[in-house]
Amino acid sequence: MSDMLEKLLGVEKGAASLIAEAEAEAARKTAQARIDAQRESAATLKEKAAEMERSVDAEKASLASERAAKTAAYRESLAKRAADEQAFRSSALGFIDKGST
Repeated sequence: MSDMLEKLLGVEKGAASLIAEAEAEAARKTAQARIDAQRESAATLKEKAAEMERSVDAEKASLASERAAKTAAYRESLAKRAADEQAFRSSALGFIDKGST
């Protein structure tokens, strides 16, 4: 009977050892899966950040081009106004001079 108990204890120890190994393997796989998921997430975030940075750079370039075009148009408008005001002053002064004599 003691032999049978010893065999049962041996089987139980073997089972406990297998369970401990399985738990350790599961923990290792879970940790590795977590690490892999974090790496994948970090890579995805870096890719999205780079994509957003390119988008922002393109938008900045577009806005700079638009701003330059608007500035040029505004300066041209101001340059024409100055010429128009000068022509108006000449006409007005000429009219005033004719009326005062």
